[in-house]
Amino acid sequence: MQIEYEEHGDGIPLVLLHAFPLSRRMWEPQKKALERVKVRLILPDLRGFGETKSTADTNTMDEMAGDVADLLDRLEIEKAIIGGLSMGGYVTFALYRLDPGRFSGLILCDTACAADTDEKRENRFKLIKKIEGSGSQALIENMLPMLAGKYTKENNPELYADLEQRFAGTDPQAAIGALRGMAARNDSCDLLSEIDVPTLFIFGEEDALTDADMGRKMHSRVNGSELCLIRDAGHYSNLEQPEQFDQAIISFISRQ
Repeated sequence: MQIEYEEHGDGIPLVLLHAFPLSRRMWEPQKKALERVKVRLILPDLRGFGETKSTADTNTMDEMAGDVADLLDRLEIEKAIIGGLSMGGYVTFALYRLDPGRFSGLILCDTACAADTDEKRENRFKLIKKIEGSGSQALIENMLPMLAGKYTKENNPELYADLEQRFAGTDPQAAIGALRGMAARNDSCDLLSEIDVPTLFIFGEEDALTDADMGRKMHSRVNGSELCLIRDAGHYSNLEQPEQFDQAIISFISRQ
């Protein structure tokens, strides 16, 4: 499957994979900041999101990882720093399992290496039922309050309203396909001790879904990795506190 993407700049290839249920637009704050370093920034839309259309019942993390690998082949990029936030992190883990030689570095943000527990899997299927009944409104009602951090909800109503609009614009079938794919994903925790490229973990301190302790545990298992905790940020740390997030990525890239 050929996925849509955008590309900016020239230098070290950097691929950033977006979160559920957003698109490559989530990286808008980072685009301008990353102009300060020499990177070739590549922002794909994963299956079903943004400009990449999909009508599949299920879109697995492995399939999405294969799409990203195909895109890198198309762009004749042998190695890149590859990272993702939340679902984008799941896809990054899947791509590392598929082809670790693709990576010159890793950036894992507000994500988890573990497969879903039975409870989390059941909750995903409950959400699917709600989406089937009320469309993307179910995402706004059942996900967004948990994803945005306390600081954002109290101090950044513009961002919260923007996220509501983005959630509302999600194709319900794409959301369902991705939820099924996330529920079925492999456990990737075994990969942590095998990672041998520079790795940066970024987690919002107010992330209620993939909390800072999860970041600390993964960081402790990847030799030589770095951990940055973003103050006053929830699950979407790059949007909630872009300046802190950008500085963490720029510092990491500048050392490569």
